Amino acid sequence: EQVFLNLLENAVRYTPAGSEIQIRAVLEDDEIHIHIADNGPGLPLGGDPRIFEKFYRGATSTADGRRGVGLGLAICQSIVQAHGGSIAARNRPTGGAEFTITFPYEKITPRVVLDELQRTGVAH
Repeated sequence: EQVFLNLLENAVRYTPAGSEIQIRAVLEDDEIHIHIADNGPGLPLGGDPRIFEKFYRGATSTADGRRGVGLGLAICQSIVQAHGGSIAARNRPTGGAEFTITFPYEKITPRVVLDELQRTGVAH
């Protein structure tokens, strides 16, 4: 939840009013890819990997001139990695930035005990 909140707040903060923010999720084999993209000014220096470092702030500023302290993306990266995933950022060819969060996916069929089904009245 915190990762999505940080990424969406950044997208709103750094893109002009009326900009489009796209959220898309794709399941490919054993991974889930979640894409959050905007059509704002994009990432500094073509997507500098330092944007995930603590206290790093790019040259991009908000419409009101305020800038964050440089912790939001570092927090996102820590949370995603704690869940076995990865996060990456890039500038979109059409303009704007795109963040991709990737998590491992393993389809697990829940085990249902027959006694549980009988107790709930589902099985007869």
